Amino acid sequence: MADWQVLEPSDRHSLYRADRHGLRFKIKTAGFGPYILLTASHKPGMQLYKIILGQESKVMNLCEGTEMKFPSRCIANFLDFKHLWITWYNNKIKVGMIGEQIPFLEYDRLYTEPSIGYVQFKGSCRHGAPIEWIVESSPVMLKTVAMRKFKDKLCWLPLDNGKLPHDAMVGGFENELTYIARAHHNNSLCPGKYVPSTGLAFVPWGHREHSKREFEILCGFNAKWVTTKCNYIPSNSYVGGYSEIQNEPLYIGRAMYDGKLLVGKVHVRYDLCYLPYKGREVEISTYEILVIPGEGIRQSVPPQQMLFLN
Repeated sequence: MADWQVLEPSDRHSLYRADRHGLRFKIKTAGFGPYILLTASHKPGMQLYKIILGQESKVMNLCEGTEMKFPSRCIANFLDFKHLWITWYNNKIKVGMIGEQIPFLEYDRLYTEPSIGYVQFKGSCRHGAPIEWIVESSPVMLKTVAMRKFKDKLCWLPLDNGKLPHDAMVGGFENELTYIARAHHNNSLCPGKYVPSTGLAFVPWGHREHSKREFEILCGFNAKWVTTKCNYIPSNSYVGGYSEIQNEPLYIGRAMYDGKLLVGKVHVRYDLCYLPYKGREVEISTYEILVIPGEGIRQSVPPQQMLFLN
């Protein structure tokens, strides 16, 4: 299950690294107009969007000085905790209630650059009423930007007594954050996704989605996503596993499908990205692939046994 963190008053002006396109949170206040700030990844002090929540929610584009309003009939007040999700990808910011796929706020003027990298939860409403925030734990919380502690290299780790490793890499969003995982299946080491609410990983293989109880989670932050298609694989793409055929490398890919950001494997033999979703193996020809920053980085195929599997 996902970890949730109650924000203390001293945390209310902290920056939370959140450059993986979404998060979930709970909010309670007797006041009106609680809001969230989204700031730039390259310059955390640069405020990009202010999202005000309430019966009439609002997105303020702080760079343009413009705003858009969205009636929110599902939110009469915040006297009891409201469970919400927010995503930002595909040129849109969306906010909705947890358990409901249709957002009550959909802002379609999201910049590609500068990109969103941090979230700030404000401690009080416009009239001074305090706000209680409970946030799904992100991989890294930054009291100040100078406190970044990222791993230099990516690594694979198992869950720690059922909990995600501290710096687990978020890969997608399916009504909750999903993480990059891999597991053995039919003589392959197959990249896929970990869905915290299920406690399981899911990998695509043989036209089906397969659930796994034993798996590893990709950890670290020294990586980025780049768009590609078919069998064009950048030389610095990260090798996440190997196939059952001649031990060929498998890469980590993701793509939008059915309104979800799904994570799976890239198999160069078949020129496609394969995504596990609702029991099926979805095939996508245009997708994002995970790469290590830098040029011409070569890697070996991972060993055929993961350390935690005997």
